Amino acid sequence: MSESGLQALVENTNALRKLIGRRVDYMGKTYEIVDLLIEDDLLILSGEDGTDMQEDSYGRANRLVPHQHSLCFRDADGDATHIWEELAFLDGPLSICPHDS
Repeated sequence: MSESGLQALVENTNALRKLIGRRVDYMGKTYEIVDLLIEDDLLILSGEDGTDMQEDSYGRANRLVPHQHSLCFRDADGDATHIWEELAFLDGPLSICPHDS
């Protein structure tokens, strides 16, 4: 994706939401985009392999959950971060429609 196309994506909330459910390769492993925290500029990936121990609100080990990554998808200036270079979309290329604002 071109730099201008990537910038259009990170500025378009509706287009970003359409990423939820897409499978990606990140750091050599397969993940699914399971959530998007627009206010925090975070893309949440959940792994198909491996688990992490999730703590409850008191910090006690509570249950096993799929391995997750929280990736910052734009910086404080609203520009796309380097994580986009590390993601490979397994379900096909991204397409950004300008009217999806």
